[in-house]
Parts: sequence; structure tokens; C-alpha cells
Amino acid sequence: MKTGVRFVMGWLLILLLSQIYSSRLHAQSSLNYNWYVNANSGVAQAYCDLQEENNHISKLSAETNIGYGLRLGSYISPVFAAHTQFLKANLKGSKKSSDAYFEADLLEFHLGATVNLSNLIFGINHNRKLALYGTTGFGLNYFRSEARRLSNDNLVNSYGYTKDLEGKKDNRLQCFIAPLGLGADLRLAKKWYMNIETVLRLSDSDKVDAIVSGKRKDAYYYTSLGLSYNFGKKSKRERIDVPQPVIAEVEEVDSMLNERVDLVYVIPEDVTSNSEFTLKYIIHKGCIDGFGELMQILPIGFDVLDTVIDDARFEFRNYTLNLYWDVLPEDSVFEISYRVHVNDVYGNLPITSILYFDRTGKEYKFKRSIYIEKQAPEEIVSADTLPEEPPPVVGDIIEFKVQVRAAYKARIPLQRLANKYHLRDSIREDYVGNWYRYSVGSFATYAQAREYRDILRSDNKVLDAFVVAFRNGVRLNSLSDLKELPPSPFPEPATEFQETGIVYRVQILALLHNRVTPETLQEIFGIDEQITEESYDSWRKYTVGRFTSLDEAKHMRQKMIGEGIMDAFIVIYKDGKRISPGNPM
Repeated sequence: MKTGVRFVMGWLLILLLSQIYSSRLHAQSSLNYNWYVNANSGVAQAYCDLQEENNHISKLSAETNIGYGLRLGSYISPVFAAHTQFLKANLKGSKKSSDAYFEADLLEFHLGATVNLSNLIFGINHNRKLALYGTTGFGLNYFRSEARRLSNDNLVNSYGYTKDLEGKKDNRLQCFIAPLGLGADLRLAKKWYMNIETVLRLSDSDKVDAIVSGKRKDAYYYTSLGLSYNFGKKSKRERIDVPQPVIAEVEEVDSMLNERVDLVYVIPEDVTSNSEFTLKYIIHKGCIDGFGELMQILPIGFDVLDTVIDDARFEFRNYTLNLYWDVLPEDSVFEISYRVHVNDVYGNLPITSILYFDRTGKEYKFKRSIYIEKQAPEEIVSADTLPEEPPPVVGDIIEFKVQVRAAYKARIPLQRLANKYHLRDSIREDYVGNWYRYSVGSFATYAQAREYRDILRSDNKVLDAFVVAFRNGVRLNSLSDLKELPPSPFPEPATEFQETGIVYRVQILALLHNRVTPETLQEIFGIDEQITEESYDSWRKYTVGRFTSLDEAKHMRQKMIGEGIMDAFIVIYKDGKRISPGNPM
């Protein structure tokens, strides 16, 4: 036992020294709070001489008792924390072959340390919802116990009991303990955490169960569910190598909630498709500091080029740009900007920005539309230098695939992709606009491709897979290009609904000599509402909703405009027929 205790103490000292050193290196990434207090309750199980079983499950019914504890801790670094803990617990156990059982109650005080394994292994993340940790330490257990016969309840032995003249019991024994265990913290709110923890207490005594056998020392488990509250805001630390000016104390979080937070879009005029331009944003944050994140959902067809933003990490996937600041800029107002390439898209396109500040625990959402003008065709300088125009295509071949990966100016070996994602289908590589894009599968309908996309996401773990379209073997810039396909006539009678009275719907698209599935439109425009397809001679018209009230239809129209469908309008039906069915609208 002494060897084991020395081993635990040695590792505790090494962790203490290494994490203090680490906290100096990463001073700018330390937690926002100095202290935390934790209250917990759970079950205690003894591992000693008087026990029938040696595992948690079988001990639950007969050899489990309750306990509760309090803990006060201090954060030394994002990885390491120290604490002191009080525990009050009862133990019990029995052994039929020895015709004996025991009961004990204990009071425990220990000094401990926790190591945030999630921050240690996966990197420091102040926004992590769930964190795993390990804990160890040393302390004292003050206990009293007694063993009795199962057959007649006669006293066999006892420790920690001394009867005085008044018959009171006192004089607890003490032993040294070394806790060792694991736990998990779940973030509930800004300062509140819930934790579950199981810790084995190794002792240097064989008297906890009131029986001394000499074979081994007694031990016990305490498995608990607790609630923690963080307090005591940390001041910013200076870097070691560069002297820093004294930083004034920042206002408390409650006052920061009233700070003016705003994001202003600065977009150049006359932006055209197939061009590059600079997007700039002015962010107002006041005195809010600490960790921050900006997520921007760009229109389909926008590609972010090489981006370097001071003190921020960035990721760009599936037209979504994420910026992360471990420590926000000190200025109350600051700017960010980056270059964007616009593919063959045009019209009013929405940009959504979501700011998140760890100090306030709030999200701030901003939305703006950007108008992209369709690029005019190039002038014909000389007819002799141009190839003869091909005949019009009748019956285009549309093929759907699923994109699994993209790389900017960096080619990825196909075999490496196949091995990484366990792909058996052949992988197609397309190079457009400095991007290498890789797709698999071949499907005639969007629904089939979407089903394959879901399989790749769940089974092959290609979490950002999405559907792409090809026309006559050439990849389209986006699914929205499907509505630009040349006509292929298919006249059909006008659609009639089985309904009576006046009904209102909101039309979002009409195609002549062409069609697109409602599922594809939901994917293109990012809407959840059901889309109805109607036919009128060679027209295909797509509407959303079914309303008996004009006000409800107006509300839906405004919602569609907010989603970027600027030309949405209300149509009227009487007894299931559109009032002006011949109007292409």
C-alpha cells in the first residue's frame, strides 16, 4: 500500500509542476474564473473482507449505501485544477461463509487535483459542452465500524467506538486515503455545470470493515452526481517575454449583456457573377472580451479565397465560414475582411451572420441580401475566330452525384480518399476555380442521390457530403442552375385541387418547358415548408402553403422574401382552380 501511495503522490507532483509550467505558456488561454464550488450526492461501495461480490452491479442491492459531499476548487490552468473535498458516507457489506456483516460510517477530507483530459488531448476549447477529466489526491478518513453475526446479530468486533459514562459513542479511527478516478463535466449555463464522477479510495487500513485479515487493505468507491458553480473572474495575465500595460478591470458579465452588439456589412456595388470582390464587416462589441465566434452562411456559389485574419482561426466548408477568437481584439469596434469568388450565380442572395460571445453566453444574428448582377456575354470580336455554334441540345442528360471532399489548390490522391472513407464507387475529380472537388455515385434523380448522401454521412462518416448535379457530363456550379436548362416540351393539362371556396398560396418559381423536383427547391432555397408542383400546359409552377386567410398568405410571402426569394407573390384559387391559369406569372 505504501508503494502505491508513493506512486500516486509522485504522479501528482509531476502533473502539478507540468501544468503550472503549461499555465505560464498558455496564460492568454486561461479560464475566465478562479474558483468553483460543487455539491454532490451518490452511492458508496466497500471493497474489503466482508463482501460477497467484487463488482458494482452485483453489489447494488445488498452492499451499497448513500453519501454526499462538498468540494471547493481553484483553476490553475485550462487543463489543471486543485480542490479540497469533504465526504460523508455510510458503508455496509456481508459474507455468508463468514456468518458476518458490517456497517461503517466515515468522514473524509482530502486535497485533490483534476486534469481536464479533453483540453489536454484535443486542445483548449472554452466553448466545449462536455469535458472528461481524471482526478487524484491524498487525504484522511475518520471512520467507525462494527461487525456482527448474520445468524444472531451478536457483536464480533468494532473500531472507533468508546462508551463514556453517558453511553455516547465517539473516538473515530483515522486512516490515510488516496483517491483515483474519472469524471465528466456537462455545461448547463454560463457558470453552471453538472458532473458525474466515480472515484476509488485506497486506504492504508484493514479496519474499515471491523475485520482484520492481513490479506489486503480496505478500499471503497464513491460514485456521485453533482452540480458546480463557477465564480471569481480571472484578470488577464501578462505574457512573460513582453511587458504589458496594466489592464483595467472589466465590468461583470451582467453589465456586458447591455453592451451594444452590432455587425455592419460593407459590400461593394456592381458585383457580378464569375468575379472576385472583398467582403468587409465592422463588428461592435463594446468591452466584451474572452472567446468569440463568428459563423457566416454564404450563398451557394460563393467561395472564400485565401484568408488571414489576425488572432483568428478560420474554417470554410459547404459555403459556411467559421472564425474563432480565443481572445477577442481589445478594440470595442474592429473590422474583418476576406476575398470571395462568385461562381455563375446571380440575383438577390442572402448572407446570414451569427456572432457568439462566451462572456455573455448569447448569440447575435444578422441577415443581409447581396445583389449579384448576371455577367453579360462577351462581345464577339471576330466571327472568324469563333467556332461554329453547335446545334441546340434536345433532352439534356442530368446526372446527380455526391461530393465527399474539396481541396483548394491541393490535389488529393483518389486512393487516399477511397481508403479514408471506405468508398467502393469510382471517384470523380473536377477542377474549377482553383478548387479540386471529388464526387461519387451516379443517379438519375435528386431523391436517389440524397438517399446515398445520407448513407455516406451515417455509415462512411463523410459528415459534410452533399448532392451536386452534372449536365451532359459537365458539373453545374450549384443545384439552382437546374432551372436554367434549355426547354424540353412536355404539355400537360392544368392542375386542379380537390377543394372548395377561396384558397391562397404563395408562388416561388415558374419554369417554361422545364421542371425541378420540390425536394431540390427545398435544398436550393433552404426552406422547410412543403412545396407543391402544378402543371399548366408547358409551365411548371411551384407554390408554398394553403391559406383561407389573405393575411396568412401575406405573412408567408414575407417569410419567403426573407429567405431570399424576392419575387414570391400570392396566387388565388377558387374551387380548386387557379383564377388565371393561362397567365404564366
